Amino acid sequence: MKKISIGLLTIGLWVMSIHTQAQKIGKIKSNAKSSSNSRKSDRSSGSGGSSSSGSGSGFNGEVCFDIFIGCLDILSTASSNEHQNTSTPEYAPTSTPIPAKKTEEKPEVVTPSPILVQKNQATPALPQKKKAAQRAYFQVKASYGFLPNNYEIFRPGVRARFGKKHGFGMAVDYRYNFLREKVLGDYASYFTHDIQILQFAPETNGDVEIRVGGGLMIDEFKELYPEILVGFNALANNMQWNFGSELRFAPNTTSGGQAPARIEWGANVQYALVNQPKFKLYGGIRSKVASYFGEKIWSIGIGVNMRIY
Repeated sequence: MKKISIGLLTIGLWVMSIHTQAQKIGKIKSNAKSSSNSRKSDRSSGSGGSSSSGSGSGFNGEVCFDIFIGCLDILSTASSNEHQNTSTPEYAPTSTPIPAKKTEEKPEVVTPSPILVQKNQATPALPQKKKAAQRAYFQVKASYGFLPNNYEIFRPGVRARFGKKHGFGMAVDYRYNFLREKVLGDYASYFTHDIQILQFAPETNGDVEIRVGGGLMIDEFKELYPEILVGFNALANNMQWNFGSELRFAPNTTSGGQAPARIEWGANVQYALVNQPKFKLYGGIRSKVASYFGEKIWSIGIGVNMRIY
């Protein structure tokens, strides 16, 4: 009897732990929905205040009309003054004295002595500047997080870089971020579209790419949050290994002072399964730690990265 009671207590604690862990993404979705409602209420209250201030539109129209008439008067006055200045003067000289012709002595032309050029003598070549090599690439990436096993995270995305090898570069980045959990046989999900509109991506001499940029986080409730990204990628051992890390921060711009929409940090270690000069395919381990509207989650999984140069 004692063993049965201990077993039932253990099963109860296990079920409670699964239930508390499995509510993470459900709480994230509810917090995102409440944030969306508060943002909509803020926008509606702001639009109401702006509509009440439109009573003076007639006065503004009269002022603009008066300014327009004044500008026309100034232009007409300026044009009349210019016409008066360009008219011929009243007292112009009738004739001008013709200067007498002066005899000029022509200088003696001295012919330069010819320069003898040897047949075998080569003209010196001018130094030419070396053009910086370009390293533009198109990248397709995806990662799947499966630990803890009560929820899963799927993140596919693309990136394009334009710029110099070991020099200045620019990049654009898009990622689809999908979170899902299973609670008592039912699934709860939350997704975002992460767009890096303007991203600086310079590259150092050690094949290290630094990324600093800004963009938008658009969630499933069609709410827009500004996002800042800071990260790097290091290629080592003739680009055989790929190490990377990035930090994303999306503040919550509502007036209620809520928690940030997202704070995320991730790292990855990948090995080149295909390492050709124009095509590379990496695979490895990825990890993420994040906080969405105050709810913290973490994940460990695998990732793939395909680059076309």
